[in-house]
Amino acid sequence: MIPVAMLLQIATSPGQTFAVSAFTPYLRESLELTDSQLSLAYMLGTLFAAFPLMLVGPLSDRYGLRGISMIAIGMLSAACYFAAKVTNFYSLFAAFFLLRFLGQGSLSLLSGNAISMWFRNRIGRVSAAMSIGTAIAFAWIPEWLHASITTIGWRGTYDGLAIVVAVTMLPIVIFLFCNRPEDIGQVVDGHAENHSDASPHECDATESSLTLRQAIRCRAFSILAASNTVWAMAGTGIVFYLFTLCNDLGFESTVPANLFKTFGLMMLVTQLLGGVLADFLPLNRLLTVGTIMLSAGLVAVSFGKTELALHTFVGLFGAGQGMLLAVGNVIWVRYFGRTHLGSIRGTVWCCTVAGSGCGPLFMGVARDMWGNFNPALYFFLGLMGLLSLVAIFATPPTTADAK
Repeated sequence: MIPVAMLLQIATSPGQTFAVSAFTPYLRESLELTDSQLSLAYMLGTLFAAFPLMLVGPLSDRYGLRGISMIAIGMLSAACYFAAKVTNFYSLFAAFFLLRFLGQGSLSLLSGNAISMWFRNRIGRVSAAMSIGTAIAFAWIPEWLHASITTIGWRGTYDGLAIVVAVTMLPIVIFLFCNRPEDIGQVVDGHAENHSDASPHECDATESSLTLRQAIRCRAFSILAASNTVWAMAGTGIVFYLFTLCNDLGFESTVPANLFKTFGLMMLVTQLLGGVLADFLPLNRLLTVGTIMLSAGLVAVSFGKTELALHTFVGLFGAGQGMLLAVGNVIWVRYFGRTHLGSIRGTVWCCTVAGSGCGPLFMGVARDMWGNFNPALYFFLGLMGLLSLVAIFATPPTTADAK
């Protein structure tokens, strides 16, 4: 299940901002859109994608992850085909909605929940192994897409993505995906009673599963939801316009591709390290480290406009993102249990997707009004800086929270 979930995570790429960013300059030019119009279509598509996403978690709880994943993959392939046919703002909005809902939203949620169903005490280390796939996608897919677009055009590239997603992922899910270890006579973590490698801090978390209503009352839920939302807002906004930002600063076209490689490498390193540490250290401390690194990265991109400053930004922000991904893969099941995991993570993911939709709009409006992205960058920095101060208070729920 680890390689299956890893491939599912890679398959989310058509709906991820790092992939869409490769298409951004060509979509703006081909469809004759302003930055505000392009980012508005992306924001609306992302925001509208957040609402049906709230149903994906409960549906997977009820009908199983395998069946819902098959549907999501088939629909994502169709969404890529539709994206190749867009001709104006409204059809682009519809394409963004489908790509964000099915790729960045549904498949990301389903792949994360798949691992949570199979591992508990070892989930940090397993999530660290999964991060290899995410880092590969982040580091190399934008460059591959850019090369494909320059060769066969952005429409041909989307047609190719539709074929690749369907042909590679549907057979894998149909023949290899299993909902839960109990369905094939296995148990969580692959052993029945050996808990010797459990985290010493695991006893701090409630052993019973919390409902969505109970989880929302927990202080940790609010801090985690806010951290995910602001991180997605800032990261999506900057990554969406990374090619444009580099062009505005007069850098060559190879610079964005190199930045994505730095981003992916740093994200891989900290996600591997954070995944291991998450099995042994308090998760609120790791969350604090991650938010501080994200804030430091935003400082670099807000006040430095050299290529070195951009590499510093992607290094620090990628490291912070890797840490938050490592913590996120562990903290939900440790803090809130497995029974209602789909509903809980689905709600938070809805907020995350909504935040990721607002980020590009703030960037686009700032560029249209002031000629640069600075006002949006300062706004992101202020929010993330505040969250870095409160992240330490995201402690495990108490027994009283479960009542």
